[in-house]
Amino acid sequence: MAHCFALVLALIQVAVEVKPADYDSRWVTAFDVDTPPATTPGFDDTTAYVPLKGGHLVAVDLDRGTIRWRLEAESAFTPAIGGGLVFTVSGPLIEARDASTGATRWRATLPVGASGPLYFDTGWLLASTMAGDLAAFRASDGHLVWRRELGAPLIGRPGPSLDRLFLPLADNRLVSVMLTTGETVWELKLPAPIAGLLALDEQVVFGTAAKRLTSVDVRRGRERWTRRLGGDLAGIPAADEKRIYFASRDNMLNAVGRGSGNLRWKAELESRPAGGPLTLTDALLMPLVSNKIIGFDAETGKQAVTATAAGEVGQQPYVRRGVRQTQPQLITVSREGQLQGFGRRYEPVPGPLSVLPGLPTVP
Repeated sequence: MAHCFALVLALIQVAVEVKPADYDSRWVTAFDVDTPPATTPGFDDTTAYVPLKGGHLVAVDLDRGTIRWRLEAESAFTPAIGGGLVFTVSGPLIEARDASTGATRWRATLPVGASGPLYFDTGWLLASTMAGDLAAFRASDGHLVWRRELGAPLIGRPGPSLDRLFLPLADNRLVSVMLTTGETVWELKLPAPIAGLLALDEQVVFGTAAKRLTSVDVRRGRERWTRRLGGDLAGIPAADEKRIYFASRDNMLNAVGRGSGNLRWKAELESRPAGGPLTLTDALLMPLVSNKIIGFDAETGKQAVTATAAGEVGQQPYVRRGVRQTQPQLITVSREGQLQGFGRRYEPVPGPLSVLPGLPTVP
């Protein structure tokens, strides 16, 4: 009989469903009550760069939550990060600093004050002015490469795709320009302000204040599809090879086909979205206006993982991509200004049993 059980055990494999692990807090960094963060931090893979009220810029290590450096630097906008540099703007003055030390590398001046955050893309640094100009600098040394009069300032973050940039402007225009020259390729006039622009290789997806999500072709600006929403778009959509994901302010998370825009699934959120969804390899993270970040299965829309922050999530979290699984991967910013790093919870992975409980071991 024992030999029969041994044969059965050798043939049977126990199928175990391994779900993505929840996220546990690894560190929390709080700032003085009198000098909280002035705006959303900028991030790279190792550091958060946090502008504080009172005129300071602080670099926080994302592995440990410790402060790497702190210096005087006035900035009302989120820093741009790239090429080993941190870029800030205050009024017309742009400053580039070494990301590892905070040392100043170069300065440049705009003709008038900046209208919003700087934007870094593949060696280029872009600045939008209150007068409606867009200036492109060489990020390594601050050399002005081109400047174009667009007639209106940027109203949101540009979207890069191939050799172009897609610009949401304050006069409800979406403009496609060549990154290297600033030359206009096409433009669309929309009936409502643009929100949450995502540029992909084949399409540009964006919301408007008219409660619509629209996709247009990157090359000609022709509409591919549009969807009516139950509320305004929250944050920026996210995408993978199959689907586009977006949240709306009627507390819904939606997944549509990347090619057709047809609905694949939708999930009701337990509170208002605090930003747009974030894609990971095994989950879709959704920040809520609470202390929770909920993860969903990208295929089915079923809830998969959770993270509980130290305070109410106030800004779009940051996901560190390409770091080891043991390192903090998710960084949140609370409304009180606390930074918090989360890592995956690790538990032993279930596997096949070699011996059934209560049975003798076969030599």
